[in-house]
Amino acid sequence: MISFECVSGLPLEFESFLLEKYDSYKTTCRYIEVYFPTCDINHMLVYEDDVFVELLIFANRGDTTTCFNLFVDFDHHIVAKFTELIFEKYPAVRRVKFNASYRDLDQKKSFLFSESNDYIVDLPSSVDDYYSQLGSTTRKHIKNYKSRLMREYPHANFKLKDRTEIDNDIIDKIIQLNVDRMKYKGIVPGLSSEENTKIHAFSQYYGRVAYIEIDGEIVAGCIAYALNKRIFLHVIAHDNNHSKYNVGQLCLFFLIQSSIEGQLSTFHFLWGDNEYKM
Repeated sequence: MISFECVSGLPLEFESFLLEKYDSYKTTCRYIEVYFPTCDINHMLVYEDDVFVELLIFANRGDTTTCFNLFVDFDHHIVAKFTELIFEKYPAVRRVKFNASYRDLDQKKSFLFSESNDYIVDLPSSVDDYYSQLGSTTRKHIKNYKSRLMREYPHANFKLKDRTEIDNDIIDKIIQLNVDRMKYKGIVPGLSSEENTKIHAFSQYYGRVAYIEIDGEIVAGCIAYALNKRIFLHVIAHDNNHSKYNVGQLCLFFLIQSSIEGQLSTFHFLWGDNEYKM
């Protein structure tokens, strides 16, 4: 028998459960806290025969309830009961929205928004094993580009920072490089100053930043989030003035190398087209 308990607020005490269960940094209390600060957040605890089995986080805005659980494979009975309870408890709600479900949902007054194209790499146990899986041309290019960079800039530094080590200035610089890169390619940038603030705030909990610095200036950088043995790439960028060294790719491989050395299991390149997906 399935039963539900509706509770107000973010379920911070269940953060470890969310980290273990879901393949997304977005289905964490800290992400919801940072990115939806004005929402009235609630959650439902789901029990099966008095055993805790599921947690649904949601917020109401106008006539819509949005469920924040991403990349889920909900049982249809749980979804049906959840929507039924929402409509009973909140008479003004006319729709329930689920994002990026692994399963098609067919529920009254419910609709599905999907996100896809997340390219995931299973990381081997050693850096040598990872490089051996790459094509010979890719291995050759990485070696040659790094040799050229270090020959012309022998004091170039590859740096890695985690969580509270990450300064706002580093986030701002990498995002500015990303914006400049998008404009150079004729693409409207999708990141704003408000987004910078949110990325930095969330990075204090799960952030990992890799970057290349030359004479005190960041010329390439990656912003990612590491949690529960997985790492999720969010932003990658490089200075167009250093494109001949392919510093963006070198920085990405530095991040992947550090992830392997840190015994992480999977690397998520995330959604959309990306020149670094290969």
